Amino acid sequence: MDSRLHPGPHGFVLWRDAVAVGLVEALRTSVRRGELVRVRRGVYRPANTGDPRQFGAQRHADLVKAAALTLERPVFTAYSAAAVLGLPLISRWPTSVYVASATAHGGRRSGLVQVGRLGDERPVFVEGVLTTSIEVTLIQLARLASLRDVLAATDAALRAPRYSRDRPAMTTIERLRAVHEQRRPYRGCRRMDAVLERATDQSDSPLETDSRLLFEHYGYAQPALQHPIALPEMGVVARLDFYWSEADAAAEADGRGKYRRASVRESADTVIAEKDRENAIRRRVRAFDRWDWTDRRAVEPVLHRLDAMRIPRVRPVSVL
Repeated sequence: MDSRLHPGPHGFVLWRDAVAVGLVEALRTSVRRGELVRVRRGVYRPANTGDPRQFGAQRHADLVKAAALTLERPVFTAYSAAAVLGLPLISRWPTSVYVASATAHGGRRSGLVQVGRLGDERPVFVEGVLTTSIEVTLIQLARLASLRDVLAATDAALRAPRYSRDRPAMTTIERLRAVHEQRRPYRGCRRMDAVLERATDQSDSPLETDSRLLFEHYGYAQPALQHPIALPEMGVVARLDFYWSEADAAAEADGRGKYRRASVRESADTVIAEKDRENAIRRRVRAFDRWDWTDRRAVEPVLHRLDAMRIPRVRPVSVL
């Protein structure tokens, strides 16, 4: 990238700044060479920035921060506030940005969705942009997104810290319910009712959250979450993602990112440690299994594991 093109707020290079100092051709050249990537009309970022492992969330957060430089004092909400707040989705992130409307009515135009207000939003500054509060963000998300996406984001916001490096919970179920009740009735409030019925501070990942929805949909008994089990030979207390006391069976839902992000040596050490831990767990429960996102998306592999562990089905298949 041309060294005369100095990144401004949020690390972006702005077209208007290039025009002001006579560097439009230098900007165009950097774009043609792939050194700058267009984020939004008039806003570019260096091509080597951003975390490729969080591409969808990172891309949407970039859109939000770019929009903050081109819109007049926007207050971001729903998907856009969730991205800035670091909340996860299971589905794809949208390509439009979402802002709180000045009225109770929403609207759309190219690249922008205005979401009708539900009252006094009381915006907060996050990452240098204005967003609705975490509670209002989740409620507005529930008006637009699927149950699985809203529940994944809500579980992440509620997650209770279990280690010193963990961030504090972003809200509580009591605060979220109170804000929900203050604003109802509103369009989409039943979706938020469904979220509040299922939300927990004991989920460690979107995969765990989505697995619980699978259990519910196919009628399996709901397990205890983060069930502690002592492993004295390893000097630790393990926390099992799922434990069914009626079947004395446990399961864990793990992504593969911890192996892919590590070096070859770190991955090998991680696999060995996981195997030792798994063997210790298997000595203490009747049945144990695990799955990843590939299994969850395919559905049948998880159902086969649950049936093999003899997890009881207590309800018929339902519609979520």
